Amino acid sequence: MEETRTAFRKPYLISWLTSPAFVFTGLLFSQRTFDLQLYDTYFVISNPYFVLVGSAFLLAIGFGYWLVSLTGKTLNRTLTVTHLLLTIGVLILVELPLLDSNTLAGTKWLALSVVVFLVGQCAYGINMVVTLMRR
Repeated sequence: MEETRTAFRKPYLISWLTSPAFVFTGLLFSQRTFDLQLYDTYFVISNPYFVLVGSAFLLAIGFGYWLVSLTGKTLNRTLTVTHLLLTIGVLILVELPLLDSNTLAGTKWLALSVVVFLVGQCAYGINMVVTLMRR
């Protein structure tokens, strides 16, 4: 239990260490594609591109957490845990071949994943604003 408390005191390490693991698992499923239809346009996104963007996103999040840690202020633990679990969980769930975007059920799960991901990013923004406004 103490190890998890220590780990969430440095959330930038979790984000930075998850990024290479995310890239590695993405290389295992490199033949997978995401098919997305928006109105009259049909997008086909290859898994390596999704993995690279997700990895860069995790590195940027870790950089934001690291900058806040340089100020000496402590982050809200509940918001930090919520953000990291939702962000990493959704990225891994969408990356693995559990959800097939070619079926209607898979498309619904992908849409739900996007909503959950956005909720996690709201937790990140609120956490940063509250932490930086605190004295």
